[in-house]
Amino acid sequence: MGRDSDILVGLDLGTKKIAVAVAERAPENPDKAQIIGIGQAPSRGLRKGMIVNLDQAVSSVSDAIADAESMLSGIKISRAVVAFSGIDVKCHVLKGKISLGRSPRQIMAEDIERVIETALSELQLPPSSCCLHSIPIKYAIDGNSGIDNPLEMTGIRLEVELTALVIPTTVAQNVVNCVEKAGVSVVGLVLKPVAEALGTLSVDERSMGASLVAIGGGTTSVSIFSEGRMIHAAEIPVGGDHITNDISCVMKIPFAIAEELKKDIDVDPKAETDGSLTVEQRGRKRELGKEEVGEIIASRLDELFADSVVPSLKAIQKAGLPTDVILTGGVVMTKGIVPFADSYLGTSVRVGVPVLREEMQRGRNDCRYSAVSGIIVYLMERRKNPFVYVEAPMSIFKNIAPGKSSKRMKGARRPSQSPLKAFARNAKELFRELF
Repeated sequence: MGRDSDILVGLDLGTKKIAVAVAERAPENPDKAQIIGIGQAPSRGLRKGMIVNLDQAVSSVSDAIADAESMLSGIKISRAVVAFSGIDVKCHVLKGKISLGRSPRQIMAEDIERVIETALSELQLPPSSCCLHSIPIKYAIDGNSGIDNPLEMTGIRLEVELTALVIPTTVAQNVVNCVEKAGVSVVGLVLKPVAEALGTLSVDERSMGASLVAIGGGTTSVSIFSEGRMIHAAEIPVGGDHITNDISCVMKIPFAIAEELKKDIDVDPKAETDGSLTVEQRGRKRELGKEEVGEIIASRLDELFADSVVPSLKAIQKAGLPTDVILTGGVVMTKGIVPFADSYLGTSVRVGVPVLREEMQRGRNDCRYSAVSGIIVYLMERRKNPFVYVEAPMSIFKNIAPGKSSKRMKGARRPSQSPLKAFARNAKELFRELF
């Protein structure tokens, strides 16, 4: 890759499309990056965010990479940080506490590592799972809580509360296998709820507290922020493809026609539902009632909001946290989605667009591209503070060769083994990848 050290690449592995964002850091100001290209290609071989056909998925990744490279002069993409869905993601809130000695002293990076690893030691991981993200929520020094970054502050006792996101190891491994088979080295992994939230919510919104609901083609992500830090994340295996499939099955029309049909329906509960839509199938025209199609869409959205999104947000309301809801993802382009969501959520609802929208090319800067732009935000925030999002080292995935069962990898994640040693390895990998 040309100008390797100044180039950042994010790859969003979605059910509907594969998107690639390429950003460049200015040598004179490495804390800022400018997006210089957005590539994309239709997604194949993925269902509900999961890889179900490796060869097709590899082909889609290759197409998206080629599309991005076609916009860049002389830059070849050889490595990327990849965002993917983890419908089996488990969110845990953990606490850790360490002593800094008998006398007050300055807190060093090693102390922050130690208090995080102490919190992670409470996490009992199944052998087939790994903690992909450890996200500190807040620190406390000598009992004084609400500390954002304790580095170089002084105290005798350090505490941390953090969010740990756990996923099945094989899901992440298949993502790595897919992207690397397409000729791109994976240098980092990001779960969609993290990437979508950072790509959509401004720093002020995260500080004030907000909830993001990202409705994609195969899954829906829920991310909740309070005082600038992620306190909850979840993925729901329902997305826009389910709506399209419902229309296709009930109306007995091909999936592609159903996909186009749903774009003409307004789901606002107060919208007029009179009239019909004309579709052509095998040379014959059919009239389909707007009201009937609207009811099919509303039924699936009702299931999504009533059964999954609302329960997640109500848990936060009980804790007295702010619950302004921002919607993003391709399904959010459905007409009337904001009043529909408002009727279920009963709070302030709006559609969010990428925070880096002005840097992205027209036509590839709407809410469908929140996740891929969020990867660039994620990388820049980690560069400024490596402890804001602690990521599992890529070595635990790359140690598994295709078709080989790795005892080393399974053993490394067993709760019976020392989490302190595992964290130390993670921290070293983190610094090596960042700097």
